[in-house]
Amino acid sequence: MSDCTISLGYPAVGRGAVEGAPAEGLELRSALDCWACAILVTAQNILVTLLNMLLIVTISGSVLTPAIAMIVFGFLCHSQVLNSRAAHCTEVLNDNSSTALLVVGFVLVTPLAVLALSAYCRLARRLQLGLCFVPYSKAVYRNLPASHYRGGGGLCCLRVGKTTRKVWV
Repeated sequence: MSDCTISLGYPAVGRGAVEGAPAEGLELRSALDCWACAILVTAQNILVTLLNMLLIVTISGSVLTPAIAMIVFGFLCHSQVLNSRAAHCTEVLNDNSSTALLVVGFVLVTPLAVLALSAYCRLARRLQLGLCFVPYSKAVYRNLPASHYRGGGGLCCLRVGKTTRKVWV
């Protein structure tokens, strides 16, 4: 297992030549270089994943806040659950209004979750966060041409060049 190409299924033939590789003239990295690059690629992919998770938690939390507030106040003020003696529970809410808050809160969760996921997908597509992921073939081969992977590396989240948009209605 001293060669990283075992995991990709490309047997090494000679020094740097690869039979069945995606393109001719690709040079394999040394074993130590391959493992070091694999660790760096893994670290970058984990950071991009954490960024995506932070983005989806932030968006979902902000969109779902009204439904969560209704559910929390419905449970706090209902006499069968916590029977709170707080001022807003005794003066404003009774059991019927607490039940209404619970029902409306749970009914609103699904459409707001769909709205939050669509907002995340739109933002992730606009920022091109999918291009920030680096394929592991970059760790195995030296001087891999850009045509073999989608990511531009470096500033992956910024758009480069002019893009055209098509709208289908």
